[in-house]
Amino acid sequence: MQRLTLLLTVVLFTAILADDSCRFNHPLYGVIDLASLGLRDGRARFQGITPASGLEYLYSFNPCYSFSEETCQNVAVCQISPDRRYSFELARQTSSSWSLDTSYRPTLNYTSGSKTVLITMVCSSADEDSLEVLGETRLNYYTMQLRSRCACWNGCAGRSSPFTTKLTSRVTTKPTTTRPSIYYSACQYHDSRYGTIDLSTIGNTNGGSVFKDVNSLYPNDYVWSYNPCYSFSEHQCKNVAGCQIDKMNQISYPIGYQSFVYWLNMNATSGLNPTIVYPITTSNRLLKVELICDRTSSANHHLQVVGETAVGEYYMRLTSPCACWNGCNERPSHPSFNWNVWAIIGIAGSVVFLLVVIMMTCLFCSKPKRQRFYTVMSEKTPILKY
Repeated sequence: MQRLTLLLTVVLFTAILADDSCRFNHPLYGVIDLASLGLRDGRARFQGITPASGLEYLYSFNPCYSFSEETCQNVAVCQISPDRRYSFELARQTSSSWSLDTSYRPTLNYTSGSKTVLITMVCSSADEDSLEVLGETRLNYYTMQLRSRCACWNGCAGRSSPFTTKLTSRVTTKPTTTRPSIYYSACQYHDSRYGTIDLSTIGNTNGGSVFKDVNSLYPNDYVWSYNPCYSFSEHQCKNVAGCQIDKMNQISYPIGYQSFVYWLNMNATSGLNPTIVYPITTSNRLLKVELICDRTSSANHHLQVVGETAVGEYYMRLTSPCACWNGCNERPSHPSFNWNVWAIIGIAGSVVFLLVVIMMTCLFCSKPKRQRFYTVMSEKTPILKY
């Protein structure tokens, strides 16, 4: 039985890595399709990118399709000196494989001789696709990050490349299968098949955390803070999604950022609870928050902190109606005053009384005054007698 399980695991793992550089099919998470990003005219979609380290070399990359630049011919990745006197082939499209990194993000791997190029997919809802080159992080080992909607699971499945060859012959149109529309951010996950999970009504927007200094299930020297959707700051944790605080030494550690968030177990028919993952790429830490749907608690949101389940991995459970599909689609409006009958009668009576007082005041003010005639008499004025 163990041999059979091991064989199935090897077959599944091989199936995951067997995809080409254009497409990555994962049995649980879905599809990464980069075909619509790559150019088909022999040029690189991302050309002459300066690495974040600011070192002297430039890098060009074209997803899915080969390109040529300087002495790099039919390559996937090319390294070029700033004066363009030298260029070096780093990878070809035929040398690609896919895997998941320690944060469960899809990674496109190229191997060419002693050189290895790792391109991590970073899901982004931005309109413009971008490539961030981290450079040669160690000898012959190059790392990059591709930010795009196509880097999301099922983000660009089935989309066409921006440069295609026109066909002059008659084309028979085949019926196409409608693919679900999927997009997500740190606040919400939308799937056209199931609806939307929206956490924007839970998180604080004032820079603080809605769940502050929560003890874990297994009490220790730490407390934990978490804020869905919006970044917060607490102690040494600046602009984070989650924070671990040492109660004794008053030291805090970031355990997750909103900017690199992605979602797991988003198939509503799988029986698994949706989970948000907040990784920190610079310190190999990540926070996982399992979403527990509870439609009965109309106003209460409960956070349960499990703690550090593995080295650098932190686990929490958020129970809320907003963790349900279509549970909290819109931010609630400000509460309005419920006017009852007696309040309306009282206000109406007060208004009528004020109007009567104003009218009476105006009547008295506008009443004409009686004219008085005065006769000026002196001693010389004769008095008539009859």
